[in-house]
Amino acid sequence: MTEVQALRQQQQPTQDRLPKVKESIDRVGIAGLRTGLRLCGRGTETCYTAEIDLFIDLDPDRKGIHMSRLVESINDVVSKGSRKSRESFERLGMDILNELRKRHKYSKGEITIKTTLFLRRHTPVTNKPTDEPYDVSIGVLFKDDEVFKNLRVRAIGNTLCPHSLETTKGKAHVQRAELDLSIEAPIKEKIPLEELIAICENSFSSPTFTVLKTDDEAAVVEEMFRNPKFVEDVARDCYRQAKNLKFKGRVRIRATSFESIHKHNAISEIERVFE
Repeated sequence: MTEVQALRQQQQPTQDRLPKVKESIDRVGIAGLRTGLRLCGRGTETCYTAEIDLFIDLDPDRKGIHMSRLVESINDVVSKGSRKSRESFERLGMDILNELRKRHKYSKGEITIKTTLFLRRHTPVTNKPTDEPYDVSIGVLFKDDEVFKNLRVRAIGNTLCPHSLETTKGKAHVQRAELDLSIEAPIKEKIPLEELIAICENSFSSPTFTVLKTDDEAAVVEEMFRNPKFVEDVARDCYRQAKNLKFKGRVRIRATSFESIHKHNAISEIERVFE
C-alpha cells in the first residue's frame, strides 16, 4: 500500500477500511434488540413487545458494518413508518430492510421479529373468555432481488398415550405437548399466523387453557380420552393440515411430548418442500 493509499484509509471511517483478512462475511448484524410495535389491522391497533434480529452480508474490502445504521433503520420505521408499515409484521420487516438499504450497502438482508400473540379463546363448557399466549416469529429475507418470509409459531396442548390406554383397559398417562411449526415461502403467499396456530391446536389430543372451571376441566380430559395420540400422530396431523394450505415453500414441524412417566421427552419431526 502506498503512502497516499494509507492516508486515504486513515481518513475513512474505521468500518470502511480494509480488513487484515479480506474475506466476505455471510451474516453480520444485531440480535435481541427489544422494542415496542404497533400494528393496525381490522380497524384496531395492537401493541406488541418485540425482539428483533437484523443481519446483512459484508464485502471482503470492508472491515465492519455501521451498526448504528441498522438500529436507526429499525427505530425510524417503527416510530415514523407509513400506515402500510403497520399493516403486518411482514410489511414492517420489508420496510426496515428497504430503509436500511438507503443507509448501508448490502446484497442479502434478513430480519426476524419475535413476539407473543394473545388470542381470545373461550372455555369449552362455561364459555369463559381467556386470552391465550402464542410465541411467534416473522422473518423477511431479501436475496438476489427476491423476497421470502419465514413464519414460525409455537403452541402448547395435551397428548394421551394410545398404548397405555389399550394395555390398562381405559387408563392412560397424559402430558403437556408442544408444536413448533415453521413455514418458508415467497412473501406474496397469504398465510395468517392465526391459521398456523389453529393447525397446531387441532393436532393435539386436546388444547390447553389458562383458565378452566370444573366442567371445563372435565370436558378437556374427556376430549383427550376420545382422541389419544402419540407424538408421531401429532406431527403427522400437523403436516396434513399444513399441506392443505397449498403454498409453495418449505414446512418444518417439531412435536415434543414432555413425558409424564419418563425422565426424557419424546420428539417427532417432519420437514418437506411443497412445489
